[in-house]
Amino acid sequence: MVVLFIASIIELIYERKEARRDTVISTSCYADMIGDNCKAALAFEDKIDAEETLDSFHAEPSIKYACIYTKENRLLAEYHAPGSSGICKPPSNLEEKHFFENGYFKLIRHVKDHDGVVGTVYIQYDMSEVNKEFIIRAGIVSMIGFMCSLIAYMVSFRLQKLISGPILSLTSVAKSVSEKKDYSIRVQRHNNDEIGLLIDSFNEMLEQIQNREIALTEAKYKLETRVKERTAELTLANEDLKKEISEHKRTQTDLEEAQERLIETAHKAGMAEVAADVLHNVGNVLNSINVSTTLITKKVVNSEISNLGKLAELINAHLDDLGTYLNEDPKGKHIPVYLTEVSKCLIDEQSDIIEKLRILAKNVEHIKEIVSTQQSYAKISAVEVQTNVSQLIEDAIYINSAGLERHKTTLKRELEDIPEVQTNKQKILQILVNLINNAKYAVSSNGKDEKEIRIKLYQNNEESFRIEVSDNGVGISKENLTKIFNHGFTTKTNGHGFGLHSGALAAKEMGGSLTVHSDGPGKGATFIVELPFKPVGVTNERELSK
Repeated sequence: MVVLFIASIIELIYERKEARRDTVISTSCYADMIGDNCKAALAFEDKIDAEETLDSFHAEPSIKYACIYTKENRLLAEYHAPGSSGICKPPSNLEEKHFFENGYFKLIRHVKDHDGVVGTVYIQYDMSEVNKEFIIRAGIVSMIGFMCSLIAYMVSFRLQKLISGPILSLTSVAKSVSEKKDYSIRVQRHNNDEIGLLIDSFNEMLEQIQNREIALTEAKYKLETRVKERTAELTLANEDLKKEISEHKRTQTDLEEAQERLIETAHKAGMAEVAADVLHNVGNVLNSINVSTTLITKKVVNSEISNLGKLAELINAHLDDLGTYLNEDPKGKHIPVYLTEVSKCLIDEQSDIIEKLRILAKNVEHIKEIVSTQQSYAKISAVEVQTNVSQLIEDAIYINSAGLERHKTTLKRELEDIPEVQTNKQKILQILVNLINNAKYAVSSNGKDEKEIRIKLYQNNEESFRIEVSDNGVGISKENLTKIFNHGFTTKTNGHGFGLHSGALAAKEMGGSLTVHSDGPGKGATFIVELPFKPVGVTNERELSK
């Protein structure tokens, strides 16, 4: 309707302009014709001949007044249309011109011959008929515009059911999913159009989220079961150690404390929605703990302490003649030697168990540090805080440390010393953990002996800084470079295609970008995180100046 209204206004303005242009052209033709016919009358100042020439304007009723002046600007003849009154006299200045005034078009035109100007023609044209015709045209254009607007409104009113209805349905389901966290709801598709494709994509996204929720729940259950099994094994080992080795009470106490920390850490890791990389690293350390616990249990079960009971029974049986038995009896003579050997074995066994307990405590402390690092960032809200970018990179490396060590990956750092910045620590950590994890898998699949990841930090310019994560892994093909950040796209066997997509969105939300470069398959890849450079001190000065 707005477009039709604007088009109508433009059309009316054009019509008015054309009407005036036609009036100027036609009146100018009349003036030129009168001037040509009056040249002789002007030469001889023949008033009668001039008036007869002006009388030809009876054929044009819109011309209300006309007159002819001599070259000395004296009035020679004039014409008044029948019934005309209140006609404005010509201006005193008879320079050649034309203009619109008070509903009339006024034209002053010089009459010229080979000697120059011989007179002047003045014509006063009534614009009332032209204005009436313009009003009629305006009414017709307005009526057409109104009818077209009415038809457009009726058509659009009908089309709203086809467009707004599905969109409102999609909005309702999205709101319900957001409030209830029920990802089993689906939007019903009505049409095979763009909105139908949008609904299909939304339903597919809900299905992927639902599948991930189910997988996460199963992973939590399996982890809790695994923790319970490990706890039962550790409890059994502790009970055996209490019964058989009373002298190791202090070591046993440390083991119980390590066990409690392990149970608490593992329980928190299982119940919290931690990142997959943290869970993976905890799982690797748990494997080491399981190996240490098994070795300790095996050592205790096979201990020589069990044979000391038999030796004690043998000694008790010869208490009356113990000296004779130890000095003269063949079996008794071996008892001191046996005790010496058992003592050495128990000392070695004690040292070995203490060393394994130390390794066990170290692994438990490692789990605690990994979870503590993750929790420290999980508590940070999505706001910009004062951040040391170099330390943030070190935290991301530490979260991936177990996986890097297991894959025997070399990680090199090139970290420029830049000032602390005001930024979102949680989102940057999310991006870096994902990039390092992807690089780790890329280099582990390249088939090369040398597996290398390089992390570079530097200030790109006054407005931004960059973090580059490079690897010598499998690389990226040219066709995949254009869609690697798309939602759902992945080249991993068990990948979900969400990490790089969410990382790109997070970088964009912070006013930066996440890009990638690769020379092709087998030539590695470089992911570049570019973010706004907001030094803490400079930011405060700018705010004060504002």
